Order: sequence, then structure tokens, then C-alpha cells
Amino acid sequence: MNRITQFCTLLSMAALLTNCHSSSDANQEPPAAVITRKVSLPTIPSASGIEKVNDRYYIIGDDSPYLFCLNEAFEVTQKILLLDSDAVVNGRIPKPVKPDLEAMTQVNLEGDPYLLIMGSGSMSTRNTAYLIPITPKGAGKPKSVSLVELYGKLSADKNIIGQATLNIEGLGADEEYLYLLQRYAPGGQNVLITYTISSIESFLLGKAPGPKPTTVQAWALPDIARIKTGFSGVAPALGGKLLFTASAEETPNAVLDGEVYGSMVGWLLAHPHPSAKPATPEVVVPITEKGGGAYKSKIESICITNQHRHNLTAVAVADNDDGFSELIVLEFNW
Repeated sequence: MNRITQFCTLLSMAALLTNCHSSSDANQEPPAAVITRKVSLPTIPSASGIEKVNDRYYIIGDDSPYLFCLNEAFEVTQKILLLDSDAVVNGRIPKPVKPDLEAMTQVNLEGDPYLLIMGSGSMSTRNTAYLIPITPKGAGKPKSVSLVELYGKLSADKNIIGQATLNIEGLGADEEYLYLLQRYAPGGQNVLITYTISSIESFLLGKAPGPKPTTVQAWALPDIARIKTGFSGVAPALGGKLLFTASAEETPNAVLDGEVYGSMVGWLLAHPHPSAKPATPEVVVPITEKGGGAYKSKIESICITNQHRHNLTAVAVADNDDGFSELIVLEFNW
């Protein structure tokens, strides 16, 4: 099957996964997610998470010891050291010992705003989180949080990991819930893991043991070029929905890198009716270049900057596994 046919197949699958619009929406354009701007991030290696707080963007890299703060022109204005490491080479921590910081969100704990950054949990060196207080002047001093106990409970649940390993790639929060995304790997599946903020905030603040999830739900995503796709990022949105990103990477497990065939974006219900069968997204479409071709880098994380009834603007970060990072602005309509 050639690439054009593969891409058309994905578009057809996206259409099948899109809920029917009412007659008042009959003139809506077909769902699409198009990149309108790209910004190279030469000083930020392996971008893996992005979050906007007020007029600042915060970005992490999965092999970087820093949290980067950017202004609205996407210029780095601050670097905050998260961890000391003697293994840093050219700004990057080698794969065998990197913290694999893959997920970040803003969350309010006991009434105070924080950035929460979490490791993937895919290896023993990747079981640490960081809480950074948000102040009027920006990010404050980071505090590390061990995730060993919490991730131990998740890793023991076959409904989450199947025959694979834990690999948390997405993180989001609203006023009531914290959402974690387990990424597909061979032998596993894509899973949305939900906690109430009230159940997990004491653990994150070092005051209580790690709780069990409130809910666990598997999700079925379409393939890209016959390659299974895995969750990579999430952002809570209006109307009880979660904006998610996923990418197709040909890899045998949750640790090794592989060829990337493309990325997609879509909607999940934040609280679907519980089901033993995988749920399906309301909408999912491939992320494309302005000219219509597939975007071949791996989208790692996304945040919403403007949302209307049937369209939104979002900023995402991408990583091609050799340290190169790119920020993209995209328009998503459905």
C-alpha cells in the first residue's frame, strides 16, 4: 500500500470515528488538524511536555535536567534545574539513566497552583515526579516526589499494562480530576487512568500513600500506515472532553525508539460509561502540513490556547528521538 493510499485510509477511519453532526452542523467542513506555524527549539532537547500558564509556556525534555520557560513569542526566558546529574552530555542525559520526564500539567493542590511533571515509569530510573509552585513571577523551586509506590500499583494492574510495561506519556488536570495516559506498546493498549484530585493530592504533597485509580478505561485508536498508534499527550477541554495526541512509532517495546509514521489528534470523553471493551474517540484525525501531507515527527504533548464551538488553536511539541525539538501551532476543526 503506498503512502497516499495509507493516508486516505486514515482519513476514512477518522471519518468513521467522528460522531454524526446534527442537521444544523451539516455545512461543517470535514474534521482536520493543520499546522499553521513551526518553531525550532535548538536549546531544548527532546521536548516531551508543554503547558501554558497565564502568558508563559513551560516545556520539558525527556532527557533534559531542566524546565524551560518561554514567553508568548516562544523565546526561552528562564531555565529551572529539576535534577542534578553527572551524566549530562551536550545538555542531554543518556537513555539508560535519563529520567524520561514525559508528562506535565498544571494542577491545584490544597488550593495552591503547581506544575506537576511525571516520569514515564518504563524503567526504575523513571519513577520520579516534580512539583513546582507557580508564583506571579513564574515557576518556583522544584520538589521531587517518588512515584515508586504509585507506579507499583499501576504496574500490577493488567487492565493497565496488559503484557507490556508501564509507560505514562500524557498528563492533564481539571478542577476535580487528574488524567494519566498509558501509551500502547506491543502486548499492551492505550489506557486512560483517572484519579480524583481529592484522592491523590495528599500523596503528591508527601502526606499519604498512593491511592488506587478512580477509573481505568482502555481506548481503541486507528492505525497509521498499518502501524499501531499510542497516546502521547492530553489536555482537558470544555464540555467534559479531553483533547489527545497519539503517534505511530514502529518499536518493539516502551523503551526503544523506532521510525515515526505520523501523529493524530482527537477527542476523548473524560468520563465515558465504564466498559470492559476499548472505547473509541469521538473524533480523531491525522495532523497534516499546510499542503496536506502527513506530519512525520512525533507529537509529544499539546495545550489548548483558544477554543470555539467547532474549532480550536493548540500549541504542541514534537521530538524525533535524536534530540531535535520543534514547537508547532495547529488549527483543529471538527
